[in-house]
Amino acid sequence: MKEHTTLQTELKFYQKNKQEYLKSYSNQFVLIKGEELIGAFSTDAKAYRTGVQRFGNQPFFIKQVVEDESSVSYPAFTVGMLNARF
Repeated sequence: MKEHTTLQTELKFYQKNKQEYLKSYSNQFVLIKGEELIGAFSTDAKAYRTGVQRFGNQPFFIKQVVEDESSVSYPAFTVGMLNARF
C-alpha cells in the first residue's frame, strides 16, 4: 500500500471536485480536511483562522478556487509564522 504524503488526500479531493467548486466558490478560498470540504471563505486569512480553531496544530488544506493554477508560495517569514505561538 502506498503511503500518502501530508495533504495529498486533500489535494486529490480538491482536484476531484474542482469543477463543482468553480461553479459555487469561484475566487474564494476553500478549507479542506481529509475528504471533507469544511467551508469556503472570502479571504485566505479567514480560512486559516477557521482551520486553526477547528484543527489546531494539524495539517489542513486551503486553496483559492481559480481556473488558472499558477503557483503561489508564502514563505513563513513573510506571514509572521517563524515565531508563531498558538
